[in-house]
Amino acid sequence: MQVPIRRAGDAFEIGRRTQHLGRPVVMAGAHYTHIEDDLAALERFPHLFLETSRLAHFRAIESVVERVGAERLLYGSGAPQRCPSSPLFAVLMARISPGQKKAVLRDNAAGLFGFDGGPVDLRPPPLPARVFDVHCHFLPAPWPVPQLDDHELLPALGRCSIQRCVASSALAIMSDLAAGNARTAAACSGCGQLGYLVADPNDLELTRDQLSRWGTSPGIVGVKVHAEYARQPTRSPAMRDLFRLLASHGRPVKIHNDGEHWADALLEIAREHPKLPIIVAHGGPGCPSLAGARLAAAAENVYWELPSSFARLEVVRQAVQEAGTERLLFGSDAPLLDPTYVLGIYADAGVAADEESVWWNGAAQLFAVAA
Repeated sequence: MQVPIRRAGDAFEIGRRTQHLGRPVVMAGAHYTHIEDDLAALERFPHLFLETSRLAHFRAIESVVERVGAERLLYGSGAPQRCPSSPLFAVLMARISPGQKKAVLRDNAAGLFGFDGGPVDLRPPPLPARVFDVHCHFLPAPWPVPQLDDHELLPALGRCSIQRCVASSALAIMSDLAAGNARTAAACSGCGQLGYLVADPNDLELTRDQLSRWGTSPGIVGVKVHAEYARQPTRSPAMRDLFRLLASHGRPVKIHNDGEHWADALLEIAREHPKLPIIVAHGGPGCPSLAGARLAAAAENVYWELPSSFARLEVVRQAVQEAGTERLLFGSDAPLLDPTYVLGIYADAGVAADEESVWWNGAAQLFAVAA
């Protein structure tokens, strides 16, 4: 039996209602927004199992295996709706034993459904020679993911060939702009780590002060705007005013968009400031979209990326087919998401491991970082 998990509390209720049926229950849709509840339910009800299709968060596979054992986890792709390479890459590159990987990819399902499993190829997926990650975060943050210290971020990404990353402060985005930006500046001071300052459309004076205070600090290479947390849709007058300020600063701006007609609004902003590089975070409001790809194709100063735990296979494939990869960058959203999971999105979108413009050259040129 397979039952979807949609929100916190569902897993426990599923366990409670099915515990007397005498059969295993596979819960589909485990996600970082309710993973603690999901794992607690597995600990309480031994007949419950999880599948992998939405286990996108940082070190998710390792965390589940450590908490409840590899025998409680089954590979699920989410296909044809989701990108099947995402959970596959996450399992193949997880720091668990070969036997545990085989259990997740084959043995557990074979035992539950009564079939003979075939051979399992545990070779890791082909990786780019080097990766420049344009979408990372400094923590702490209120998500149940490993809370890396600032200096741990870049080394933790090395197993995915990520040699450079640009990070913004979750603290600055969610609650304390000044404290978060000060921490970002400190984290990027003379260590090779790169950072975005966070800008607030609700407080232009504070943003202007932050740009003046930290905008030319070592390692600060751009600005992050989060329309959703700022509660200012992309089409709002406050956002237009903010971008006029950011255009005078001149550094690349990455924006997490929000609201109706966001793509039309951002295209107008891009055309108003043609010399300002703009990166569409997630390729759309939280997940890749055709609107984001078409926006990048329509404006030479607009770039896009694909990290998401909700990426749709047909969308990412069509997006890359329509827009090409000329201004497509790699972003992982680490350490909220795991780069291994996001690499699978790019693979399923048709981006080859040797496409240097996506993996390195585009970002290095955009942020003026020497090869």
